[in-house]
Order: sequence, then structure tokens, then C-alpha cells
Amino acid sequence: MSDDAGRGTPSKDTRAADVQELVVVVGERMQRRSDEIVASMDAAIESAVEDLGESELTDMLRASVEGNVATILHMISNDIPLDRIQPITAATEYAVRLARHGVPAAALRRAYHIGSDDLFNQMFAEIQQLDCAPDLKLELLHHFAGWMHKYVDWMTRVVLDAHEEEQRVLVRQSENVTSALVEQVLSGGAFDTEEFATKTGYRLDGTHLGAIAWIEGPAQGADQTPTLAAAAETLTVAAGGGGSPLLVPVDRRTAWLWTTTAGGTVVDVPRLRTVVQAVPGLRVTFGKPGVGVAGFRRSHEQAEAVRIVASTATVPHSRAVYYGEDGMSATAVLARDLATTRRFVADTLGRLAIDNPAAERLRDTTRMFLRTGGSYVQTSEELVLHRNTVKYRLQKAEEERGRPISDNRLDLELALHVCHVLGRPVLMPMGKRASRR
Repeated sequence: MSDDAGRGTPSKDTRAADVQELVVVVGERMQRRSDEIVASMDAAIESAVEDLGESELTDMLRASVEGNVATILHMISNDIPLDRIQPITAATEYAVRLARHGVPAAALRRAYHIGSDDLFNQMFAEIQQLDCAPDLKLELLHHFAGWMHKYVDWMTRVVLDAHEEEQRVLVRQSENVTSALVEQVLSGGAFDTEEFATKTGYRLDGTHLGAIAWIEGPAQGADQTPTLAAAAETLTVAAGGGGSPLLVPVDRRTAWLWTTTAGGTVVDVPRLRTVVQAVPGLRVTFGKPGVGVAGFRRSHEQAEAVRIVASTATVPHSRAVYYGEDGMSATAVLARDLATTRRFVADTLGRLAIDNPAAERLRDTTRMFLRTGGSYVQTSEELVLHRNTVKYRLQKAEEERGRPISDNRLDLELALHVCHVLGRPVLMPMGKRASRR
């Protein structure tokens, strides 16, 4: 390269200095038009983003836009690096107010993108007015595009964090109010039904299905409330409930739940069980539907009474337990003393109480036979088995038990039911000898 050619090509440092000089020029020109720029951005955001129509919010939007524009223009006019930026009070307060008004974070994020696009267009118009080479204008345009991207990325994270934190505060406040009101109802204290409905969004004059839900498994320290809330909505639909459920978090993995039922006292237990089994680690106990305040209390008490069943059971179908199922309240009593119950089961069933698949098949066949009133036909239909298979299994069950099915029939039915509901905790490990009387 010749000396003349070298002298005609500006160095990289010189080029960067030229760009920075023009950045300051653009910033100063835009500062003189700041009121016009703020009005343009404000109008663009209001026309493009919904949920910002309330007068209090529009006034605060204007203050937030003014704060952002003033900060941006001050920084570019005075060549202040982005790493020295500080949160803008008006912007964070606006995010907080949006959360209090129930405006979603998506609206806030969209407002920043709409506003930054409008401001960048203003920058582009100023760049077009500059008296410099086209390639320098292009470099300047790239500079502002990168600068605005970094600014908006940082600022949106700040305001979205403020919005999210305020939402958490509001949820905690709402939960505290709801929890206090529910405790008043459950304890029989004085309360106003209309105030309860207003503050909780749930009315007490319907038919209520009470439940207790919790998550078991790994990550016990994690907050499972969102999972429980989502499950509550699905369970409400499955129960035929009208309106939103009432959810009261007890701790990070447990919640009380009520939903109104349109079907009166009819509960589709298989459908509820399907919903529960679809959520990993979820266990739910249900009380019987009850009417009014008394039903609200009683259904909750019943769900609490059979909670030990779902907590103890190892069989999948007992992750959802309904108080109204035949024998469930008795099973709850027996689950409170597993050692005694295990001995009762072993004494009643003999080798049928062994924890293995063969004994389980014999127990299920015998249990169904007794439930159908001793009908071979109904038992074969329910279990989808040939009648001769049913007979063979019943004979085998008597051999394993060491006495006829008709002997101590009430104890036999109860022992089989307990095994079916609780599973392994009341069974005998393989290899252990069972009594045969």
C-alpha cells in the first residue's frame, strides 16, 4: 500500500472516535426534542398495549417513559457507559403499580419493546439529518441498535423483577387473608359470608367437596404451590365444579382445597383418581360433598380423617382417597396402628397376606367374590376371567388361607379391603411364615 493510500484510510481508532462524536451530537439534538419524543413513545405504547387504560396507570406510564428517555439521552450525550446505569424509580414503581392492578408482565415487556422501537426510529431520523458519509451513518445506526438492545434487555429485567416480586407480595397477602377467614369458618368463629365471598372469591352457600392435597417425592424444599393450584383447577373440572376452587396453602407442598359441585352428593371417584395419578407425586384425600357452611367444615374434616390412608398406602390407586368409599373410614382407623393391623391381616389371611403377585391375584379375586355376594358370574365379569379360573383361584385362596372363605367372613372382608387400599405396609414380606389356623 502506498503512503498516499495509507494516509487516505482512517484508522480504526479514528473511526471509533468519529462515531462516538456523532453519538453525542445525536444525543444532544434529541435532548432538545425530549418532550416531543416522550409524547411519541407514550402514544405508541398506549395504542399498542392493552390493559393500560386506567388514568392512574397512564399518568405513571408517562412518568416511566420520561424517566427512561431522560436517562438514555443523558447517557449517550455525555458518553456514559452502560455498566454505570442505575434503576429508574419511576419505571420500577410503574411496574409495581401494574402488578397491583393485575396487569400481566407480558404487557410490561411489550410496552418496553414498543417504546424502544419508537425511540430507535427517532434516532434513525436524526442520523439521516447528519452531514457525514453514508458508511459512517450506517456504523452509527449499528451502534445505536446495539446500545438500545443492551439497555432494554437490562431495564426489562429490572422492571420485570419488580413486577414479579410485587405479585409474590400480593399473593402472600391474599393467602394470609384467605387462610385467616377459612380458619374462622372451620373453627366455628364469627364471620360474614359476603365478606368471605368478596375476599376469597368463593361462596359458602353451595355444595362443597373438601380435599387435602400434597406433593411427595424429591425436591421437598421446593415450593409446590403452583403445581397444587394447577391440580386444583383440573380436579374442579373433574368434579363438575362451578367457578374457581378455593385453595389454601398450608406449607410449601400441602394445600387445603374446596370446590362447589353441581352434581350434589355424586362423586366420580375414578375420574378424580385419573387426574391425581397424572401429576407426579400428588396425593389427595376427599371428604363427602356437604351443603353450606356445615358441609364446608364436615367435608374438610373427612378429608383430614382419611389423610393417613393416602400417606401410608403404596398402591397407585390410593394416591386419591375418598372418605365416602365403602370401608375407607375403618381403614383410616386401622392405618393409625400398622403393627396391630399387620398382625390382624396375617392372622386372618394366612399365606394370602404374603407380598407377592400370586397372593395379590388370589386376594383380589376373593375380595371381588365377597363383594358380589358370592356370585361366580359377576366376579368373572368384573375381573374379565373365565368362571373356571375364578373357581380355581378361590380354591387356591382357601388353601393358602388354611380355612374356608366362609370362616370369619367379616374379618376376611375387612382384611382384604385393607390390603387392597394400603398395600405393602400391612403385608408380610416374602419368605416370612404366616400363621395357618
